Amino acid sequence: MSVSPERVGIAIIGAGPAGCATAIALARHGIGDVMLFEAVTGDAPRIGETIPGAAMPLLSRLGLMDRFTARGHLPSLGSTAVWGKAEPHHNDGFANPFGGGWHLDRAGFDADLRAQAAGVPLHAGRLRMMSAEGSGHRLRFEGANGPFEVTAGLVVDASGVRAAALRSLKVARNPVDAIAFHWSLLALAEPEEMPARTFLEAVPEGWWYASRIPGGRVVVGFATDPDAGARFADAAAFRAALAETRLIGPQIARGRPLDADAPPRIAIAPTAILSAVAGPGWLAVGDAAACLDPLLSQGLTRALEDGIAAADAIAGAQAGGAGAFNAYQDRVFARFTAGVRLRAGFYAAETRWPDAPFWRRRQVQAAA
Repeated sequence: MSVSPERVGIAIIGAGPAGCATAIALARHGIGDVMLFEAVTGDAPRIGETIPGAAMPLLSRLGLMDRFTARGHLPSLGSTAVWGKAEPHHNDGFANPFGGGWHLDRAGFDADLRAQAAGVPLHAGRLRMMSAEGSGHRLRFEGANGPFEVTAGLVVDASGVRAAALRSLKVARNPVDAIAFHWSLLALAEPEEMPARTFLEAVPEGWWYASRIPGGRVVVGFATDPDAGARFADAAAFRAALAETRLIGPQIARGRPLDADAPPRIAIAPTAILSAVAGPGWLAVGDAAACLDPLLSQGLTRALEDGIAAADAIAGAQAGGAGAFNAYQDRVFARFTAGVRLRAGFYAAETRWPDAPFWRRRQVQAAA
């Protein structure tokens, strides 16, 4: 005899910041019968370790300020960039009414989001298939003890760039660009000697990024074209290229890799948006809905915004608001369009290497 799938009102696929923010915001609306599902991915570090001061109202709305304050994140002094000219220029946090933001203990930040969402059941399983069933959807997962199925009246895809749920529904993704982001964690010999600032440095092959984080460490990353990244993929080459930088290299000259032989991690970071981010019985949030270039440092903020806005849309729809999902989609589309324009302006401002393939490609996009 077959066993009927477990039924749930709302299934959230992905328990990262976007998924947890959605779960927390739904609970604060008084909406129950929600489950979180997370693929088993281990405890590997995640990129995304800065959050602007403007995100503080989002954390407050999610009830996270006490946890956030107690965690010991580093207040940011602002940013320093070598971009468009050889001399560094500064953007200091005191000029922002919300402050310069924070350099996160990212593992702790994610743990606090999970803890805040603790009232929502969390199940480990990788989504393998989603199909329409009645007025909802049937979800098939691969768990540690084998496959299992769930039926849900509403599915929120918070699974990141792979958009695992909506891929099953064949919702198209519209790409604008993609970069390969090579990144590594270094331990600083004298952490206090490196200011708690975000550092950005353009070079002919792309751009470098560095940010000191709690625990005497620094995240260092290099963005380049996916088809040009092979030469930076091993530890020695990555470190050699870093040593050639004028701004970032000297800031971390005394740093040492946490694992000297480990190659940098590589993340393909697209700028893309789904052709639809809401539909009958589903919504997409965070990077599952739309991804922007990491140059903009908006990923975590967008995840929190989308989680809150998606919960508002769900609450509105349950209260009879026929246009709630459409309004959510319009918001995501408008923000993505603004982000693409902002990104184009940043890349257009760097004109020192017009014949370098990385910059020529972005200049063409900026002019389009």
